[in-house]
Amino acid sequence: MTTRPVLLIRGSGNDRDAAALALLSIPTVSESFTEITAGEKVVADHLLELVEEIEGWVILTSRNGLDYWKKLIYPKSLAQAFARNSKLKFAAIGAGTADALKSIGMTEVLIPSKQSSEGLLELLSTYPASTAIMPVGNLARNTLPNGLSSTGWNIHTGVVYINSPVKVTPAAVTGIQNGEFSLVIVRSPSAARAFAHFLPTATIRLVCGDSSTAETARELALNVVGFAEDPSPESIANLVARTLEE
Repeated sequence: MTTRPVLLIRGSGNDRDAAALALLSIPTVSESFTEITAGEKVVADHLLELVEEIEGWVILTSRNGLDYWKKLIYPKSLAQAFARNSKLKFAAIGAGTADALKSIGMTEVLIPSKQSSEGLLELLSTYPASTAIMPVGNLARNTLPNGLSSTGWNIHTGVVYINSPVKVTPAAVTGIQNGEFSLVIVRSPSAARAFAHFLPTATIRLVCGDSSTAETARELALNVVGFAEDPSPESIANLVARTLEE
């Protein structure tokens, strides 16, 4: 197995992937290619008002959606608002995002077996059409809201966080150009776009966190060698290990 480190470029949460890879004796370097800032408070407040009113769903496609929604409405409590509406149901794109909901008391969270936008769309389409609230980022794909809307769902989306490439070129860009890394883990479509922003013609191998990210990276002509069916750090670490052994 190569001794060159794996590069982790997500805006936050690299520590979880680094820890999983360390258990497999795979060295890593973390440097964010993206920066995440809060959206507009008025948007978050409007979504909070809907929480009090609707009989339907709160759907999360990323942990950032919940984290920045909570930050924007502070000192009001999202957990308390959820608890006051006993008619709310919850769905999340994956286990990590579901855990964020569970950490504020929402014990029943629907998760698709295929942890992607497509998987969540397929699962929710088996339920009666309803109303749903979706806190999202500015670069969120429309696969899920458009798909649900086409089957009669009433979807309220609101941008609560902004993804953009970091303003200063990451030092790892030069490292990639010099062949210092074995591969790059790309966790989201926004990270794929940021990578292509700095390295549009790079040929280094990319392991993606899910099929949606892999699709975006391939559209950007990046060298995708695989994606995880399960986006957990352990699953991605095992995929990286298999890729490095090949």
